[in-house]
Amino acid sequence: MDHLIAPIEIKEAKADGSFTGYAAVFNNVDLGRDVILPGAFTSVKTTRDGQVRIAMHHNLNQLAGKAKFEQDEHGLRVDGQLTLGVSYVRDAYELMKSGVLDGLSVGFDIPYGGATYEERGGDYVRIIKEAVLWEFSLVPFGMNPSALVDSVKSIRDFEAQLRGLGYSQREAKALAAGGFKSLDHRDGGLDSETLADELKNLTRNFDWS
Repeated sequence: MDHLIAPIEIKEAKADGSFTGYAAVFNNVDLGRDVILPGAFTSVKTTRDGQVRIAMHHNLNQLAGKAKFEQDEHGLRVDGQLTLGVSYVRDAYELMKSGVLDGLSVGFDIPYGGATYEERGGDYVRIIKEAVLWEFSLVPFGMNPSALVDSVKSIRDFEAQLRGLGYSQREAKALAAGGFKSLDHRDGGLDSETLADELKNLTRNFDWS
């Protein structure tokens, strides 16, 4: 089975382990000199309900969940659900949120004639035009330098800046998840009105990209 680690583009990661994003990006040359063409996944090995499996490090003995999927012009879009009832999946999700586990990798087979090679910039790249997708995995290192869990990283950065304004760790997590109204009471420090003004300025200037 071939593996290709593509830029992670998780748009949203929720507390229940669900997330949306792209497990593979088309027309992207990774550090292994592979390119997946749009619509290349002509066959997918799915679960009984038609979803693709999520694994840990391409180990099918360590499954992590499943995802709905579709191919668009950008890549393989997935709506995933991690099975947080499994202890190692919970641990992996915490590592994802902390930015330690920050890659996604697809596992696939290439049928005969499904790939060609072409020269680009004095080097040869493998052009994958047809593939059979088996799973995608959570992995610690991306073949592409931009492989980051962007939205989860932004949440962590936001929490850190809230702590700097005087919020407790509990309050910072609550605010990042649900906004100022999510706080039941103050633990002390600056008064709520002052902190609310500070929070308003912070959210106005914070870079969520």
